[in-house]
Amino acid sequence: MQENQETNPLRARAQNLLRDGTVGNPLVAASGNIETPLAVQAPVGRLHSWFVPVTSGDLLVGFFQFLPDGTFMRFSSFQRKVDELTGCPEAADWLDLDRIRGRAEVKRRSDETGGELFLTYDRTPDRLVWAVPLKKAEGEVRHVYVAGETVYEPPPQGATG
Repeated sequence: MQENQETNPLRARAQNLLRDGTVGNPLVAASGNIETPLAVQAPVGRLHSWFVPVTSGDLLVGFFQFLPDGTFMRFSSFQRKVDELTGCPEAADWLDLDRIRGRAEVKRRSDETGGELFLTYDRTPDRLVWAVPLKKAEGEVRHVYVAGETVYEPPPQGATG
């Protein structure tokens, strides 16, 4: 995951928001590392937003989400208690593409091959997932969603939840 001129300002903005106490808490501000921003694609394929992970050691403790123009959307924490990181997911569950691909394998059928995964959302932007395209030889493509340790097929188009 390559840092570029477009994502450098997002990383710096996230760092400032975390360190000045605008979001998070003192534990995350002191131990959190801002990782490389990742593009979140809308279901129609255009850039929806940027996902900016915050890690501490091998844990994903939270993330920022920014609109394409850099507008701050939200900060979300995985902490269950403000003074500890216990229960936060492993960062690799969200950031290691090989691990994510491997999780999707349980849903791949014998006549399918895996495609290039991408970060998107399931119905609403607050439900971030990795989409793994699975393609049949005749061209039919379906997606499997991976969100941390959870792997599932998205609901049919038009379904609400």
